[in-house]
Amino acid sequence: MNKLDRISAILVRLQSRSVVTARQIADEFGVSLRTVYRDIRVLEESGIPITGEAGLGYSLVDGYKLPPLMFSTEEAIAFLMAEKLISRQTEKDTYKFYRSGMGKIRAVLRSAEKNILEDFDSHIQALENHTLPLSEPVNVFQPLLHCIIDKKVARIDYNANYNREITTRDIEPLGFYFMVNNWYVMAWCKLRKDYRTFNLSRIQNLISLENGFENKHPTLKALLDKIYASDIVYNVKVRVEKPALRFMGMTKYIFGLVNEEDFDDYVIQHYVTHSLEGLARWYLSFADQATVIEPLEFKNIVKNLVHSIKT
Repeated sequence: MNKLDRISAILVRLQSRSVVTARQIADEFGVSLRTVYRDIRVLEESGIPITGEAGLGYSLVDGYKLPPLMFSTEEAIAFLMAEKLISRQTEKDTYKFYRSGMGKIRAVLRSAEKNILEDFDSHIQALENHTLPLSEPVNVFQPLLHCIIDKKVARIDYNANYNREITTRDIEPLGFYFMVNNWYVMAWCKLRKDYRTFNLSRIQNLISLENGFENKHPTLKALLDKIYASDIVYNVKVRVEKPALRFMGMTKYIFGLVNEEDFDDYVIQHYVTHSLEGLARWYLSFADQATVIEPLEFKNIVKNLVHSIKT
């Protein structure tokens, strides 16, 4: 990145955040702190009113407005792709807000980029996955979002997947993440006195309470890294007859499919998993049309599950 592009990018950061530290800028663009100080000085000399305090960071003077930013063709198309995905991966209220924001972005595009978006719209589509349908939450995304922003406790009626029991939980929601066609909220559950993930599509009802958070929490990323980290990884190889594939759908990726070798009448699937038993229980759903190749430990788990079946 040349100096002009870097200075322009720094200006974008100042517009999009309340405070930006010199260290954050240096780390993001791979330059020294001395270079950051020089770049900030260039912006100030060009008439951009920047305030800065030692140890706190830089910000634009409150109330100062910059002219609309111009977007490149690639950036404009990236916005369009995001719009298509969000139309399928969020509930209607959130998509409505995104559409409103996209309208404002389109308003500042140059005529050339506007024409490209209009022409390119039909070239990008996001289809519904009928094999693994996306469940639409009962308008819980936005209320939860405000609970996170205001640090307010949310009371939810939650339908647990493992026993279909509906329980009422008071939670301190920390953030959202998207995985395998579903949105989840990570939260401190007061009932379980631990961190839990809740599938938004299983929240039956939600109200925001007046009481605030009682605990200080780690970041969402730290919690997810802890939950999904494991030193034990198993490699599993199975042969699956092709007629069974239509029942598997996208679920195979949930259980760790990483590679699929295609042959005439069958495929060889390679899985990476932290739980052999979890994979084995799902494997039984198509085991009559499949064969375990390796490891022997996985084959034995499958056999034991079969012998424990009560009819």
